Amino acid sequence: MSSSLHKSKLEFDQKKNVFVTQLGEPDEEDYNVRKFPIVEESEWALVKDGTRTLQSTLLLQKHTEMAKVDQDLDSKRRDFAVRMERCMNKQNELRLEQQKIKERVEKFDRFVRENEVKRQRALVKFQNERKQQEVREREIAILKQKYEKLENRQRRLITRIENNKKFERYIQQVVDILPEGYLELSDNMMKSVISRYNTLEQANASLLEELMQKDDSIDKAQQSLAELTKTKTDEVLEYNSTIAALHSQLEKSHQHTVRKEEETLRKKIHHRNRCQLFGQLELAIKNIVELKCRPVKLKPGQEPHSLVDQLAIIEAYLLERESVYKISQEAVTPRSSPGPA
Repeated sequence: MSSSLHKSKLEFDQKKNVFVTQLGEPDEEDYNVRKFPIVEESEWALVKDGTRTLQSTLLLQKHTEMAKVDQDLDSKRRDFAVRMERCMNKQNELRLEQQKIKERVEKFDRFVRENEVKRQRALVKFQNERKQQEVREREIAILKQKYEKLENRQRRLITRIENNKKFERYIQQVVDILPEGYLELSDNMMKSVISRYNTLEQANASLLEELMQKDDSIDKAQQSLAELTKTKTDEVLEYNSTIAALHSQLEKSHQHTVRKEEETLRKKIHHRNRCQLFGQLELAIKNIVELKCRPVKLKPGQEPHSLVDQLAIIEAYLLERESVYKISQEAVTPRSSPGPA
């Protein structure tokens, strides 16, 4: 930002310095020209006042002022350059200081990481040693318990030996009272007696086990017999219920057959009566047609009149009789009825 500001100031100072001795409108070509007006009054003011100043004096005066302005400008430029140089030096120093601080931070960070790694290693080592110590303490406690158990067992065994000495004396007494030749001769007769007792004990146990097995087999056989009896009883009951159901179905079928036979007999009688009635009606219709009506004579080879045709002939005959009756009634009615007075 400071370099761009300095550049803009230099570009601004590159304009030309010109003293204006005449009044007039500025041209487009005078854009880069800095004008110092010698005469500041307007044209009409000069004419009115009638005073004129020497242009040379004013020119020298303006030239002096311009020189002073240039000196001030040069001084400002030198001050600005000095300040810029100081700023650049400060910036370089700050950059070096930042680099040093960054290196110190990196070293400190590395130092912190190394210390953290060392701390983690020491913590892991401490935890491992702590676990090993706990394992050793548990092993010591277990060994102490085992030692106490062994001591207790030893005391119990000693007590048991003291208590079993009476059995030793008893066995010795048994050996003394046994007849000669009952046991095989050996160096230790007490062991022979104990071996004989163990043999008898095992024989007794095997006999008891065999007896238990026999009892179990008998119980299983009785249980199987009970289950078989129950199964057969259930089958007999099921068969009896099936037979009862079939017998009931047979009775229902027999009753249904009887009803069907009776219904068939009634239908036969009804059909026979209807056939008989139909034959009588057909004979009566035929007699009526032959006696009362004038049947149409059949041609040779023509089939006889059917029942429908005969009924049609009777209907035509009745209609004809009805029309004749109406005509006769109409003919008789005017004669029998008296006229008005």
